[in-house]
Amino acid sequence: MIQKQLARYRTALGIVGIILLIASSFSYAMFQGGFVSWFLFYSVLPLVLYTTFIIFFPLSKISVEREIEKSNFIAGESVEVTIKIHSKLPIPLFYLVINDELPKLLGNHASEKHYVYQSESKALLFPLFKRKASYTYVIKPVPRGIHTFNNVSLDTGDLFGFINKKVSIPLERSIQVYPKTQPLSGWNVFETHPSGIKRAGKQAQQDFTSAVSIRDYTPGDKMSWLHWKATARSNKLVTKVFETQRNDDFVVFLDGSHPGYQRNGQHLFERAVSLAASLLKHAITKGTSVDFHTIAREHAQLSFQSGQNFESKWMYHLARIQPDTKSSLTAVLKHEAHEMAKGVSVLIITPDLSDTFVNTVERMAANKIQTMFFYIAKQKVVSKEEQHLLTRLRARNVVVYAVTIDDFNEVVKAGVQNATS
Repeated sequence: MIQKQLARYRTALGIVGIILLIASSFSYAMFQGGFVSWFLFYSVLPLVLYTTFIIFFPLSKISVEREIEKSNFIAGESVEVTIKIHSKLPIPLFYLVINDELPKLLGNHASEKHYVYQSESKALLFPLFKRKASYTYVIKPVPRGIHTFNNVSLDTGDLFGFINKKVSIPLERSIQVYPKTQPLSGWNVFETHPSGIKRAGKQAQQDFTSAVSIRDYTPGDKMSWLHWKATARSNKLVTKVFETQRNDDFVVFLDGSHPGYQRNGQHLFERAVSLAASLLKHAITKGTSVDFHTIAREHAQLSFQSGQNFESKWMYHLARIQPDTKSSLTAVLKHEAHEMAKGVSVLIITPDLSDTFVNTVERMAANKIQTMFFYIAKQKVVSKEEQHLLTRLRARNVVVYAVTIDDFNEVVKAGVQNATS
């Protein structure tokens, strides 16, 4: 409390100290006389004048730039950040402390993992009448997320420590860090069910009984699609636009609501997000229709048809998502299971292995919903109790993948072997 009060009045106290210093040295020189006393006064005078100059020097007049090579990154990559300062006139400062204030998520990540980039984002420069100065630091490895840099602070002071001057300059810049994906070579679940049954591809279909709008006629349109009333009104051929009905091959659920993410560290959730991104990217290469659900702060749903370029949408969504316990995966599964079409396959990614969740998955399997369960294990070795519950699900024809490592190719291979054995 006392330190905060002193910091609050530091400049005022510093001015008083400077006045006392120059007054005492001048009084000493006047009363004592001689070379030594006047030498002491003239030695202190430049420092006092510099301190006075610091009080009135406008730090905000110094221009600051933050340079980042690009805006999109993949988790684990390096981000090189360069801070540049420049001024039309020489910067008459002995020293200048520059601090690029890191986004909260980056700061927390550096503190937890003891990465040095948090300290390297702060630099001590000596302008000494230079017009330009700069420094560079590297964020490595950069964590997944949408990171927004806001302020760069400039801090300087006098040589005695009496005066401290600081200004915070707004300099907003955002970078998007997408989850890292892995190619799932040899995993043909989007073509063949793990049990060996060949899948029949389902494409998007149009409901020709429900017109949602109209458009100009283009060669190749059927005559039965013409909207005759609109054609008569506009004196040109007009075609009906029909509603496209979604026919998803797969429904993917990513659980971000489980309390285990908070208890066992962020790395479990990052593994789950990376797995979800890898599965979705694999689905793109197979031309599969996907209905993607994330359960965290809220239940979000993204639906995409085969052939559509939706990678940027779900990658941005996965870059933003953070674990939150306000929603419930089990509740979402119970609701969505009633609306799933026959033949749909469900992929569930979660560290949940509670009785309520297991019972829900068993009921889905009993209703002929082909279910694949990616269990995000809390430990590298699955316990006997966990193994018992996973075996119980396999007995219900649920394909189980125990995700204990970051090599997803090995994970899916092990899951397929268990399903066909």
